[in-house]
Amino acid sequence: MECKLVNNKKRFSVTLTGPYIDALARLVEEGLYIDHQATIRDALRRLFQYHGIEPFSENEEASF
Repeated sequence: MECKLVNNKKRFSVTLTGPYIDALARLVEEGLYIDHQATIRDALRRLFQYHGIEPFSENEEASF
């Protein structure tokens, strides 16, 4: 996975297989997300919340 720092942000390059591409496209086509990036960011946000990682969780003990 490539990572590039831009304006205090990091850009990652990820290669996805067909099923992932199709699922992302479906979520956008159904109007649930504005674009693929928003879909991926929300999925990451939910993953971090699930694992109790700050600032995405209300669990004060978990942080990175």
